[in-house]
Amino acid sequence: MNDLGQYYEILNHIYSLTTTLFTTYCYAFLIIPFLSDKSSCRLQKSRIWLVAATYAGIMLFLQYMPYYINVMLAYGIGISGAFLVMCLLNPIYISQKLFLSISFFSLRWQVWRIVGQISLIPSLFYVRLFADKDEAFWLRLSIMDCVRDALIGFLLMFGSVWFLLKIYGKKQEYMKMRELLILVIPSLSGICAYAMILFYYSANTNALEQASLSVKIGYEMLIAIYAAICYATNLVIIWLFRRWKTEQEEDRRREIFSRQMQDLKSHISEAERLYKDMRALRHDMGNHLMTLKQLYAQGESEEASAYAAALQEQMQTASCKIASGNPVTDVILSDRKKEMDEKGIAFTCDFHYPADSEINAFDISIILNNGLSNAIEAIGREDSPAPHIFLSSYRRKNMYFIEIANSFTGELNTDEQSGLPFTTKEGEGHGFGLSSIRHAAQKYLGDIEIGREIYQQEKCCVLRVMLQTN
Repeated sequence: MNDLGQYYEILNHIYSLTTTLFTTYCYAFLIIPFLSDKSSCRLQKSRIWLVAATYAGIMLFLQYMPYYINVMLAYGIGISGAFLVMCLLNPIYISQKLFLSISFFSLRWQVWRIVGQISLIPSLFYVRLFADKDEAFWLRLSIMDCVRDALIGFLLMFGSVWFLLKIYGKKQEYMKMRELLILVIPSLSGICAYAMILFYYSANTNALEQASLSVKIGYEMLIAIYAAICYATNLVIIWLFRRWKTEQEEDRRREIFSRQMQDLKSHISEAERLYKDMRALRHDMGNHLMTLKQLYAQGESEEASAYAAALQEQMQTASCKIASGNPVTDVILSDRKKEMDEKGIAFTCDFHYPADSEINAFDISIILNNGLSNAIEAIGREDSPAPHIFLSSYRRKNMYFIEIANSFTGELNTDEQSGLPFTTKEGEGHGFGLSSIRHAAQKYLGDIEIGREIYQQEKCCVLRVMLQTN
Protein backbone atom coordinates (compact mmCIF):
# COMPACT_ATOMS: atom_id res chain seq x y z
CA MET A 1 0.00 0.00 0.00
CA ASN A 2 2.79 2.44 0.88
CA ASP A 3 4.66 1.50 -2.29
CA LEU A 4 1.59 2.17 -4.41
CA GLY A 5 1.04 5.46 -2.60
CA GLN A 6 4.56 6.48 -3.56
CA TYR A 7 3.85 5.50 -7.17
CA TYR A 8 0.74 7.67 -7.22
CA GLU A 9 2.77 10.57 -5.85
CA ILE A 10 5.46 10.06 -8.50
CA LEU A 11 2.77 9.82 -11.19
CA ASN A 12 1.24 13.11 -10.07
CA HIS A 13 4.63 14.84 -10.15
CA ILE A 14 5.39 13.49 -13.63
CA TYR A 15 1.96 14.53 -14.91
CA SER A 16 2.29 18.06 -13.47
CA LEU A 17 5.79 18.44 -14.89
CA THR A 18 4.70 17.13 -18.30
CA THR A 19 1.71 19.45 -18.58
CA THR A 20 3.85 22.41 -17.55
CA LEU A 21 6.47 21.58 -20.18
CA PHE A 22 3.81 21.01 -22.85
CA THR A 23 2.22 24.35 -22.03
CA THR A 24 5.62 26.08 -22.05
CA TYR A 25 6.42 24.66 -25.48
CA CYS A 26 3.11 25.94 -26.85
CA TYR A 27 3.80 29.37 -25.34
CA ALA A 28 7.24 29.46 -26.97
CA PHE A 29 5.70 28.47 -30.31
CA LEU A 30 3.18 31.32 -29.98
CA ILE A 31 5.70 34.10 -29.31
CA ILE A 32 8.30 33.15 -31.94
CA PRO A 33 7.02 35.55 -34.65
CA PHE A 34 6.59 38.41 -32.18
CA LEU A 35 10.15 38.39 -30.83
CA SER A 36 11.82 38.30 -34.24
CA ASP A 37 14.03 41.13 -35.44
CA LYS A 38 17.29 41.59 -37.34
CA SER A 39 19.32 39.96 -34.58
CA SER A 40 21.17 36.76 -35.28
CA CYS A 41 19.18 33.54 -35.37
CA ARG A 42 21.03 32.30 -32.28
CA LEU A 43 20.15 35.46 -30.33
CA GLN A 44 16.50 35.21 -31.35
CA LYS A 45 16.28 31.60 -30.17
CA SER A 46 17.93 32.49 -26.87
CA ARG A 47 15.36 35.24 -26.30
CA ILE A 48 12.45 32.94 -27.04
CA TRP A 49 13.67 30.21 -24.74
CA LEU A 50 14.51 32.73 -22.02
CA VAL A 51 10.86 33.84 -22.00
CA ALA A 52 9.70 30.21 -22.02
CA ALA A 53 12.14 29.28 -19.26
CA THR A 54 10.87 32.19 -17.16
CA TYR A 55 7.31 30.91 -17.45
CA ALA A 56 8.27 27.29 -16.71
CA GLY A 57 10.56 28.28 -13.83
CA ILE A 58 7.88 30.40 -12.13
CA MET A 59 5.23 27.69 -12.50
CA LEU A 60 7.49 24.93 -11.17
CA PHE A 61 8.63 27.09 -8.27
CA LEU A 62 5.06 27.96 -7.28
CA GLN A 63 4.05 24.33 -7.64
CA TYR A 64 6.69 22.97 -5.27
CA MET A 65 7.07 25.80 -2.79
CA PRO A 66 5.83 24.83 0.71
CA TYR A 67 3.15 27.55 0.89
CA TYR A 68 -0.22 27.19 -0.82
CA ILE A 69 -1.16 29.76 -3.44
CA ASN A 70 -4.42 30.05 -5.37
CA VAL A 71 -4.14 28.31 -8.75
CA MET A 72 -5.48 31.32 -10.69
CA LEU A 73 -2.99 33.62 -8.98
CA ALA A 74 -0.18 31.17 -9.66
CA TYR A 75 -0.83 31.03 -13.40
CA GLY A 76 -1.34 34.79 -13.45
CA ILE A 77 2.10 35.28 -11.88
CA GLY A 78 3.64 32.88 -14.38
CA ILE A 79 2.23 34.56 -17.48
CA SER A 80 2.91 38.05 -16.06
CA GLY A 81 6.56 37.18 -15.45
CA ALA A 82 6.94 35.86 -18.99
CA PHE A 83 5.21 38.97 -20.36
CA LEU A 84 7.60 41.30 -18.51
CA VAL A 85 10.67 39.41 -19.76
CA MET A 86 9.27 39.49 -23.31
CA CYS A 87 8.81 43.26 -23.09
CA LEU A 88 12.32 43.78 -21.72
CA LEU A 89 13.85 41.73 -24.54
CA ASN A 90 11.75 43.32 -27.29
CA PRO A 91 10.23 46.60 -26.01
CA ILE A 92 8.00 47.38 -28.99
CA TYR A 93 4.30 46.74 -29.60
CA ILE A 94 3.59 46.18 -25.91
CA SER A 95 -0.19 46.12 -26.43
CA GLN A 96 0.16 43.26 -28.90
CA LYS A 97 2.28 41.27 -26.45
CA LEU A 98 -0.31 41.91 -23.72
CA PHE A 99 -3.05 40.55 -26.00
CA LEU A 100 -1.00 37.42 -26.73
CA SER A 101 -0.29 36.81 -23.03
CA ILE A 102 -3.92 37.22 -21.93
CA SER A 103 -5.17 35.08 -24.81
CA PHE A 104 -2.70 32.33 -23.97
CA PHE A 105 -3.63 32.48 -20.28
CA SER A 106 -7.30 32.10 -21.19
CA LEU A 107 -6.75 29.33 -23.75
CA ARG A 108 -4.58 27.47 -21.27
CA TRP A 109 -7.31 27.12 -18.62
CA GLN A 110 -9.96 26.36 -21.23
CA VAL A 111 -7.93 23.52 -22.72
CA TRP A 112 -6.97 21.88 -19.44
CA ARG A 113 -10.45 22.44 -18.00
CA ILE A 114 -11.93 20.62 -21.02
CA VAL A 115 -9.44 17.81 -20.49
CA GLY A 116 -10.13 17.71 -16.75
CA GLN A 117 -13.90 17.51 -17.23
CA ILE A 118 -13.58 14.86 -19.94
CA SER A 119 -11.41 12.70 -17.67
CA LEU A 120 -13.79 13.10 -14.72
CA ILE A 121 -16.77 11.67 -16.60
CA PRO A 122 -15.31 8.17 -17.23
CA SER A 123 -13.88 8.13 -13.70
CA LEU A 124 -17.46 8.26 -12.39
CA PHE A 125 -18.13 4.97 -14.14
CA TYR A 126 -14.83 3.36 -13.13
CA VAL A 127 -15.99 3.06 -9.51
CA ARG A 128 -18.92 0.90 -10.54
CA LEU A 129 -17.33 -1.01 -13.39
CA PHE A 130 -14.04 -1.92 -11.71
CA ALA A 131 -14.99 -2.01 -8.03
CA ASP A 132 -13.59 -5.54 -7.63
CA LYS A 133 -10.19 -4.83 -9.22
CA ASP A 134 -6.97 -4.73 -7.20
CA GLU A 135 -4.85 -1.65 -6.51
CA ALA A 136 -2.28 -2.49 -9.21
CA PHE A 137 -5.07 -2.36 -11.80
CA TRP A 138 -6.14 1.07 -10.55
CA LEU A 139 -2.54 2.32 -10.78
CA ARG A 140 -2.25 1.14 -14.39
CA LEU A 141 -5.59 2.75 -15.16
CA SER A 142 -4.38 6.04 -13.62
CA ILE A 143 -1.21 5.92 -15.74
CA MET A 144 -3.27 5.44 -18.92
CA ASP A 145 -5.57 8.28 -17.91
CA CYS A 146 -2.62 10.62 -17.31
CA VAL A 147 -1.05 9.75 -20.67
CA ARG A 148 -4.38 10.25 -22.43
CA ASP A 149 -5.08 13.57 -20.70
CA ALA A 150 -1.58 14.91 -21.32
CA LEU A 151 -1.72 14.07 -25.05
CA ILE A 152 -5.25 15.44 -25.53
CA GLY A 153 -4.32 18.60 -23.62
CA PHE A 154 -1.17 19.11 -25.67
CA LEU A 155 -3.00 18.59 -28.97
CA LEU A 156 -5.76 21.02 -27.99
CA MET A 157 -3.25 23.57 -26.68
CA PHE A 158 -0.93 23.34 -29.68
CA GLY A 159 -3.90 23.33 -32.05
CA SER A 160 -5.32 26.50 -30.52
CA VAL A 161 -1.94 28.26 -30.73
CA TRP A 162 -1.41 27.14 -34.33
CA PHE A 163 -4.91 28.29 -35.27
CA LEU A 164 -4.43 31.61 -33.45
CA LEU A 165 -1.25 32.28 -35.44
CA LYS A 166 -2.97 31.28 -38.66
CA ILE A 167 -6.00 33.52 -38.22
CA TYR A 168 -4.29 36.44 -36.48
CA GLY A 169 -1.09 36.28 -38.52
CA LYS A 170 2.56 36.63 -37.61
CA LYS A 171 2.85 40.35 -38.11
CA GLN A 172 4.21 42.67 -35.45
CA GLU A 173 1.93 45.70 -35.42
CA TYR A 174 0.71 48.53 -33.26
CA MET A 175 -2.58 47.73 -31.51
CA LYS A 176 -4.87 50.55 -30.45
CA MET A 177 -6.59 50.45 -27.07
CA ARG A 178 -10.03 49.76 -28.55
CA GLU A 179 -8.60 46.88 -30.58
CA LEU A 180 -6.93 45.46 -27.48
CA LEU A 181 -10.21 45.62 -25.56
CA ILE A 182 -12.13 43.89 -28.35
CA LEU A 183 -9.66 41.01 -28.28
CA VAL A 184 -9.06 40.55 -24.55
CA ILE A 185 -12.55 41.06 -23.09
CA PRO A 186 -13.72 37.54 -24.16
CA SER A 187 -10.56 36.06 -22.62
CA LEU A 188 -10.96 38.04 -19.41
CA SER A 189 -14.63 37.07 -19.10
CA GLY A 190 -13.65 33.43 -19.51
CA ILE A 191 -10.95 33.75 -16.86
CA CYS A 192 -13.43 35.32 -14.42
CA ALA A 193 -15.92 32.54 -15.13
CA TYR A 194 -13.23 29.95 -14.40
CA ALA A 195 -12.51 31.63 -11.07
CA MET A 196 -16.22 31.45 -10.18
CA ILE A 197 -16.37 27.78 -11.20
CA LEU A 198 -13.46 26.98 -8.91
CA PHE A 199 -15.09 28.90 -6.07
CA TYR A 200 -18.47 27.17 -6.35
CA TYR A 201 -16.82 23.80 -6.91
CA SER A 202 -14.84 24.08 -3.67
CA ALA A 203 -17.85 25.49 -1.78
CA ASN A 204 -20.17 22.66 -2.86
CA THR A 205 -17.79 19.71 -2.82
CA ASN A 206 -19.75 17.81 -0.18
CA ALA A 207 -23.06 18.32 -1.98
CA LEU A 208 -21.57 17.09 -5.26
CA GLU A 209 -20.13 13.99 -3.63
CA GLN A 210 -23.56 13.06 -2.28
CA ALA A 211 -25.38 13.77 -5.54
CA SER A 212 -26.54 11.06 -7.92
CA LEU A 213 -24.44 9.86 -10.83
CA SER A 214 -26.64 11.61 -13.40
CA VAL A 215 -26.34 14.94 -11.53
CA LYS A 216 -22.55 14.60 -11.36
CA ILE A 217 -22.28 13.76 -15.06
CA GLY A 218 -24.59 16.65 -15.97
CA TYR A 219 -22.55 19.09 -13.87
CA GLU A 220 -19.21 17.98 -15.33
CA MET A 221 -20.60 18.03 -18.87
CA LEU A 222 -21.98 21.55 -18.35
CA ILE A 223 -18.55 22.84 -17.27
CA ALA A 224 -16.87 21.07 -20.20
CA ILE A 225 -19.34 22.58 -22.67
CA TYR A 226 -18.89 26.04 -21.18
CA ALA A 227 -15.10 25.75 -21.39
CA ALA A 228 -15.39 24.58 -25.01
CA ILE A 229 -17.64 27.55 -25.84
CA CYS A 230 -15.13 29.98 -24.28
CA TYR A 231 -12.33 28.23 -26.18
CA ALA A 232 -14.18 28.62 -29.50
CA THR A 233 -15.31 32.18 -28.71
CA ASN A 234 -11.74 33.40 -28.19
CA LEU A 235 -10.61 32.01 -31.53
CA VAL A 236 -13.70 33.21 -33.41
CA ILE A 237 -13.32 36.76 -32.03
CA ILE A 238 -9.68 36.82 -33.13
CA TRP A 239 -10.67 35.53 -36.58
CA LEU A 240 -13.39 38.18 -36.94
CA PHE A 241 -10.97 40.87 -35.75
CA ARG A 242 -8.39 39.87 -38.36
CA ARG A 243 -11.00 39.92 -41.12
CA TRP A 244 -12.16 43.36 -40.00
CA LYS A 245 -8.57 44.57 -39.84
CA THR A 246 -7.80 43.20 -43.30
CA GLU A 247 -10.86 44.88 -44.78
CA GLN A 248 -9.86 48.12 -43.06
CA GLU A 249 -6.36 47.90 -44.57
CA GLU A 250 -7.81 47.23 -48.01
CA ASP A 251 -10.04 50.29 -47.69
CA ARG A 252 -7.03 52.40 -46.74
CA ARG A 253 -5.03 51.03 -49.65
CA ARG A 254 -7.85 51.91 -52.04
CA GLU A 255 -8.06 55.38 -50.50
CA ILE A 256 -4.30 55.89 -50.87
CA PHE A 257 -4.43 54.59 -54.45
CA SER A 258 -7.23 57.05 -55.18
CA ARG A 259 -5.17 59.90 -53.72
CA GLN A 260 -2.17 58.84 -55.78
CA MET A 261 -4.34 58.85 -58.91
CA GLN A 262 -5.51 62.37 -58.08
CA ASP A 263 -1.91 63.45 -57.47
CA LEU A 264 -0.84 61.96 -60.79
CA LYS A 265 -3.68 63.72 -62.60
CA SER A 266 -2.66 67.02 -61.05
CA HIS A 267 0.98 66.38 -61.99
CA ILE A 268 -0.02 65.58 -65.55
CA SER A 269 -2.16 68.73 -65.72
CA GLU A 270 0.73 70.78 -64.35
CA ALA A 271 3.12 69.23 -66.86
CA GLU A 272 0.71 69.97 -69.71
CA ARG A 273 0.39 73.59 -68.53
CA LEU A 274 4.17 74.04 -68.33
CA TYR A 275 4.79 72.59 -71.76
CA LYS A 276 1.94 74.68 -73.20
CA ASP A 277 3.58 77.79 -71.76
CA MET A 278 6.94 76.70 -73.18
CA ARG A 279 5.43 76.24 -76.64
CA ALA A 280 3.84 79.68 -76.38
CA LEU A 281 7.21 81.17 -75.42
CA ARG A 282 8.92 79.45 -78.35
CA HIS A 283 6.20 80.72 -80.65
CA ASP A 284 6.70 84.28 -79.42
CA MET A 285 10.49 84.08 -79.18
CA GLY A 286 10.98 85.69 -82.60
CA ASN A 287 8.91 88.70 -81.54
CA HIS A 288 10.82 88.98 -78.27
CA LEU A 289 14.18 88.87 -80.05
CA MET A 290 13.02 91.51 -82.54
CA THR A 291 11.91 93.76 -79.67
CA LEU A 292 15.27 93.35 -77.90
CA LYS A 293 17.13 94.08 -81.16
CA GLN A 294 15.16 97.29 -81.69
CA LEU A 295 15.74 98.43 -78.09
CA TYR A 296 19.52 97.94 -78.42
CA ALA A 297 19.53 99.63 -81.85
CA GLN A 298 17.83 102.67 -80.34
CA GLY A 299 20.34 102.78 -77.46
CA GLU A 300 17.72 101.83 -74.86
CA SER A 301 20.08 99.47 -73.01
CA GLU A 302 18.35 99.78 -69.62
CA GLU A 303 14.93 99.02 -71.11
CA ALA A 304 16.47 96.13 -73.04
CA SER A 305 18.04 94.69 -69.86
CA ALA A 306 14.75 94.98 -67.97
CA TYR A 307 12.89 93.33 -70.87
CA ALA A 308 15.46 90.51 -70.99
CA ALA A 309 15.18 89.98 -67.21
CA ALA A 310 11.39 89.78 -67.41
CA LEU A 311 11.66 87.32 -70.30
CA GLN A 312 14.12 85.20 -68.34
CA GLU A 313 11.82 85.16 -65.28
CA GLN A 314 8.90 84.13 -67.46
CA MET A 315 10.96 81.27 -68.94
CA GLN A 316 11.96 80.04 -65.47
CA THR A 317 8.33 80.13 -64.34
CA ALA A 318 7.28 78.16 -67.38
CA SER A 319 9.91 75.45 -66.86
CA CYS A 320 10.62 72.83 -64.20
CA LYS A 321 13.60 73.23 -61.93
CA ILE A 322 14.56 69.60 -62.53
CA ALA A 323 14.82 67.89 -65.91
CA SER A 324 14.57 64.12 -65.54
CA GLY A 325 13.46 63.12 -69.03
CA ASN A 326 9.73 62.85 -68.34
CA PRO A 327 7.26 65.71 -67.78
CA VAL A 328 5.42 63.92 -64.95
CA THR A 329 8.56 63.09 -62.95
CA ASP A 330 9.85 66.62 -63.68
CA VAL A 331 6.82 68.08 -61.91
CA ILE A 332 7.00 65.60 -59.01
CA LEU A 333 10.68 66.25 -58.35
CA SER A 334 10.25 70.01 -58.71
CA ASP A 335 7.41 69.99 -56.18
CA ARG A 336 9.40 67.86 -53.72
CA LYS A 337 12.47 70.09 -54.15
CA LYS A 338 10.34 73.14 -53.36
CA GLU A 339 9.06 71.39 -50.21
CA MET A 340 12.62 70.50 -49.16
CA ASP A 341 13.83 74.07 -49.77
CA GLU A 342 11.07 75.35 -47.48
CA LYS A 343 12.14 72.91 -44.75
CA GLY A 344 15.86 73.58 -45.13
CA ILE A 345 16.71 70.15 -46.51
CA ALA A 346 19.53 69.85 -49.04
CA PHE A 347 18.53 67.81 -52.10
CA THR A 348 20.98 66.12 -54.45
CA CYS A 349 19.21 64.71 -57.50
CA ASP A 350 20.69 62.50 -60.21
CA PHE A 351 17.50 60.88 -61.44
CA HIS A 352 16.86 59.95 -65.07
CA TYR A 353 13.59 58.50 -66.27
CA PRO A 354 14.01 55.20 -68.21
CA ALA A 355 12.32 56.49 -71.37
CA ASP A 356 13.36 53.48 -73.50
CA SER A 357 11.83 50.93 -71.12
CA GLU A 358 8.29 49.66 -70.54
CA ILE A 359 8.17 51.07 -67.00
CA ASN A 360 5.05 53.18 -66.59
CA ALA A 361 5.31 56.79 -65.42
CA PHE A 362 2.49 56.14 -62.93
CA ASP A 363 4.52 53.43 -61.16
CA ILE A 364 7.60 55.65 -61.11
CA SER A 365 5.50 58.46 -59.63
CA ILE A 366 4.30 56.12 -56.83
CA ILE A 367 7.91 55.23 -56.00
CA LEU A 368 9.16 58.82 -56.07
CA ASN A 369 6.20 60.33 -54.23
CA ASN A 370 6.13 57.78 -51.41
CA GLY A 371 9.90 57.40 -51.15
CA LEU A 372 10.64 61.12 -50.98
CA SER A 373 7.69 61.73 -48.66
CA ASN A 374 9.02 59.08 -46.24
CA ALA A 375 12.52 60.56 -46.46
CA ILE A 376 11.25 64.07 -45.67
CA GLU A 377 9.18 62.77 -42.76
CA ALA A 378 12.10 60.70 -41.40
CA ILE A 379 14.40 63.73 -41.46
CA GLY A 380 11.74 65.70 -39.60
CA ARG A 381 11.82 63.11 -36.79
CA GLU A 382 15.63 62.99 -36.77
CA ASP A 383 16.05 66.75 -36.25
CA SER A 384 19.41 66.59 -38.02
CA PRO A 385 21.55 69.77 -38.01
CA ALA A 386 22.43 69.27 -41.71
CA PRO A 387 19.57 67.29 -43.28
CA HIS A 388 20.23 65.89 -46.72
CA ILE A 389 18.26 63.77 -49.17
CA PHE A 390 19.82 61.99 -52.13
CA LEU A 391 17.99 60.67 -55.18
CA SER A 392 19.69 58.76 -57.96
CA SER A 393 18.94 56.18 -60.63
CA TYR A 394 21.13 53.90 -62.72
CA ARG A 395 21.10 50.72 -64.75
CA ARG A 396 22.79 47.37 -64.32
CA LYS A 397 22.16 45.22 -67.41
CA ASN A 398 18.38 44.71 -67.51
CA MET A 399 17.77 46.11 -64.02
CA TYR A 400 16.82 49.70 -63.26
CA PHE A 401 17.63 51.00 -59.77
CA ILE A 402 16.23 53.96 -57.87
CA GLU A 403 17.99 54.98 -54.64
CA ILE A 404 16.53 57.39 -52.09
CA ALA A 405 18.73 58.16 -49.09
CA ASN A 406 18.15 60.50 -46.18
CA SER A 407 20.35 61.56 -43.27
CA PHE A 408 19.86 59.06 -40.45
CA THR A 409 21.84 58.34 -37.28
CA GLY A 410 19.36 56.24 -35.28
CA GLU A 411 18.61 52.51 -35.13
CA LEU A 412 16.66 50.88 -37.94
CA ASN A 413 14.46 48.02 -36.71
CA THR A 414 12.84 45.96 -39.44
CA ASP A 415 10.24 43.25 -39.52
CA GLU A 416 11.83 39.89 -40.37
CA GLN A 417 8.82 38.72 -42.37
CA SER A 418 8.27 41.80 -44.56
CA GLY A 419 11.75 43.31 -44.46
CA LEU A 420 10.13 46.72 -43.87
CA PRO A 421 10.85 48.98 -40.89
CA PHE A 422 8.60 48.74 -37.85
CA THR A 423 6.26 51.65 -37.28
CA THR A 424 4.41 52.76 -34.16
CA LYS A 425 2.65 55.63 -35.93
CA GLU A 426 -1.09 55.66 -35.35
CA GLY A 427 -2.34 57.93 -38.12
CA GLU A 428 -4.60 56.70 -40.90
CA GLY A 429 -2.70 55.32 -43.86
CA HIS A 430 0.66 55.06 -42.10
CA GLY A 431 2.74 52.06 -43.11
CA PHE A 432 1.27 51.78 -46.62
CA GLY A 433 3.83 53.97 -48.42
CA LEU A 434 6.56 51.34 -48.49
CA SER A 435 4.00 48.65 -49.27
CA SER A 436 2.88 50.71 -52.29
CA ILE A 437 6.49 51.06 -53.43
CA ARG A 438 7.05 47.31 -53.09
CA HIS A 439 3.84 46.57 -55.00
CA ALA A 440 4.95 48.87 -57.83
CA ALA A 441 8.39 47.21 -57.94
CA GLN A 442 6.95 43.69 -57.96
CA LYS A 443 4.92 44.55 -61.07
CA TYR A 444 8.30 44.61 -62.85
CA LEU A 445 9.68 41.46 -61.17
CA GLY A 446 11.62 43.62 -58.72
CA ASP A 447 11.63 44.39 -55.02
CA ILE A 448 12.90 46.88 -52.46
CA GLU A 449 15.48 46.83 -49.70
CA ILE A 450 16.04 49.22 -46.84
CA GLY A 451 19.16 49.57 -44.77
CA ARG A 452 21.38 51.91 -42.85
CA GLU A 453 24.73 52.59 -44.53
CA ILE A 454 27.32 55.21 -45.39
CA TYR A 455 25.97 56.89 -48.53
CA GLN A 456 27.86 59.72 -50.22
CA GLN A 457 30.08 59.88 -47.12
CA GLU A 458 27.07 60.41 -44.82
CA LYS A 459 25.21 58.12 -42.41
CA CYS A 460 21.93 57.48 -44.18
CA CYS A 461 18.86 55.31 -44.34
CA VAL A 462 18.76 54.05 -47.93
CA LEU A 463 15.73 52.82 -49.84
CA ARG A 464 16.81 50.87 -52.91
CA VAL A 465 14.14 49.98 -55.51
CA MET A 466 14.95 47.39 -58.18
CA LEU A 467 12.87 47.00 -61.35
CA GLN A 468 13.40 44.79 -64.38
CA THR A 469 13.28 46.80 -67.60
CA ASN A 470 12.60 43.92 -70.03
